[in-house]
Amino acid sequence: MKVEADLVVVNANIITMDPEKPRATALAVKSYKIIVVGNEDSVQDMITHSRRVMDLGGKTIIPGFVDAHTHLTSTGIRSKQADLTSTKSATEVIEKLKKYASKNPDREWIIGWGYDESNWETKKYLTAKNLDTVSKEKPVVAVRIDGHLISVNTVGLDMTGVDLSHEGVEKDKNGNPIGVLKDIDNMYDRFRGTPKELQDGVIAGTKIAASLGITTAVDNVAIGTLRQIREVESRDQLYARMIVNIPLEQLNHLLKLGITSGMGTPLTRIGGVKIFTDGSIGAGTAAVSKPYKGSKDNLGMLLIEKKEFLKIIKKAVAGGIQTVTHAIGDRAIDMILSAFEDYVNSSNDIDEEKALVRKQRHRIEHAEMISEEQIRRAVALGLILSMQPNFVANWQLEGGLYDQSFEKERVDTMNAFRTALDNGARIAFGSDGMPLGPLYGIHAATTHPNPKVRLTVEEALRCYTRESAYASYIDRTIGILKEGARADFVVLSADILDKSMPPQKIKDIKIEMTVMGGETVHSSMSL
Repeated sequence: MKVEADLVVVNANIITMDPEKPRATALAVKSYKIIVVGNEDSVQDMITHSRRVMDLGGKTIIPGFVDAHTHLTSTGIRSKQADLTSTKSATEVIEKLKKYASKNPDREWIIGWGYDESNWETKKYLTAKNLDTVSKEKPVVAVRIDGHLISVNTVGLDMTGVDLSHEGVEKDKNGNPIGVLKDIDNMYDRFRGTPKELQDGVIAGTKIAASLGITTAVDNVAIGTLRQIREVESRDQLYARMIVNIPLEQLNHLLKLGITSGMGTPLTRIGGVKIFTDGSIGAGTAAVSKPYKGSKDNLGMLLIEKKEFLKIIKKAVAGGIQTVTHAIGDRAIDMILSAFEDYVNSSNDIDEEKALVRKQRHRIEHAEMISEEQIRRAVALGLILSMQPNFVANWQLEGGLYDQSFEKERVDTMNAFRTALDNGARIAFGSDGMPLGPLYGIHAATTHPNPKVRLTVEEALRCYTRESAYASYIDRTIGILKEGARADFVVLSADILDKSMPPQKIKDIKIEMTVMGGETVHSSMSL
């Protein structure tokens, strides 16, 4: 009998992430799905009638990465703005912004993204005084790498319309604003971009994702962005699947419309509702139980009270909407756990309510400072830990941001991946776009400066594929290469599970091809 396929892959080293069939050498695709995973004999009859055949010469294939926490649309938009990620001083930032302004005279706002003063000698945030040297006529914005702090010039401070009495407005000794804004609601609204800029950002962002092997991205977006993502999808211009987390302000609208997490198309789906409980370590606003180094009083900022958070949980659970809750500091994490515990324990049927919460796969985003006791409580509630291993390489090395902010004994226990896994936690890996590449994150998780909390390469890979898919209800068809799954896979330049390869080398592996639904969305190969 003639068996047809759209794509047949042979002579490959396939890492399936399927425990029932962990390795294979060939696969076949029909109508976006994998129909065979096995050896060359299992696809032999399909080769003659296949639309396309790939002989990979022994190269390694893995499932497409699932980035569980990104800002992909923002990444695309930022690609058209000033890149401040590699700057080493305030002076260098100013020069880059001046060059950007001169090359883009029609831009209403001069915007740069990604500066990180913790890598500078001075370790000071940019201020209005710094940015006024770029322009005194146009608004100038420099966004810190974590997105929780923006620096603005004098004109920009006026145009943001921020209430200057807000605790996140930094002031000098005379009480005057210095142009540093921390974790202020809607502080990006003034310069979010037009619908076309957002659509261009979606296209650019998904292209970047595809080049890094990401076939599914969970995008944390601003109000109104979902419409622009759907518009791009309607034009067949998405290069990665998008799961969209909706801002908390839209929760009541979702409930009224009866929209639940998981609704959507194969390319664009509704994720959860994004909630902020604290800020970031770099901005000094992550809510912690002990003060930041060098400060007797700073415990960060708790951005929502437990009573209000509990109301949100009740609404979300009743409406079938996943909560995706940002919490970095241990104080913020404790508030989340306590609220969920109160919610479950107040039920007439505690076991039934626990099962419902577990089924809905509610998430804690970041969890950088989660303790072992808090991990156990999260596991008991069925909460997923959505973590960012690249933070280790960014800030947990000796002398980095964490060392600048906390005492060593606290730093050693941060980003405790092994502790979480050993206590039964489900961990999803994402990048938060800092940087976007999963291979960089896997490298960081396997070379953690504290050997006791390192993961194996296979564990880290699972967290960036199957486990991240689980966190978004798509684990039956995404993050795994098996019959019936979506044909989303990546061709690597080396075998990521080769035990002779030092983990330090993982970040140097190249993404040679990315395939989504059987179609190539990125390639540097000639076949």
